[in-house]
Amino acid sequence: MEDHRDNLCVILAGYPQEMEELLKSNSGFESRIAFKIDFPNYTETELYKIFNNMLKQEGFKLSRNCKSIVQDYFNNEIINNKESFSNGRLVRNLTEKIKMEQANRIIKDKSNNLDLIVADDIKAVVEKIKTKPCKPTIGFTA
Repeated sequence: MEDHRDNLCVILAGYPQEMEELLKSNSGFESRIAFKIDFPNYTETELYKIFNNMLKQEGFKLSRNCKSIVQDYFNNEIINNKESFSNGRLVRNLTEKIKMEQANRIIKDKSNNLDLIVADDIKAVVEKIKTKPCKPTIGFTA
């Protein structure tokens, strides 16, 4: 990196704690990094916009009562999954699972609405994958 510093751009990206550990893993590494940029996580509203755009790009429509379910899911993940919150990847993974759920529903119900995602599609996925709140325990646990 030092020999080609005028012709080289290295971008390191990751979770803050892991990035800090990486930089400290070699005593000369951190001094060679000119600056750091900390990007804040998306809000549930921003995540919903990404989600909605992804579906629109693929030709899907959402039924009316889907927005609050999706935003509640994102809010839950922001609150309860702080250590490995994945921002855009969270949206992509949710979208893929919802599309699979929707496809299974269409096959089962023999529906002709191939482009419509309904609240039940989303609820079924969210119930399976949402992060549960961590409850503090008192005493011994198994």
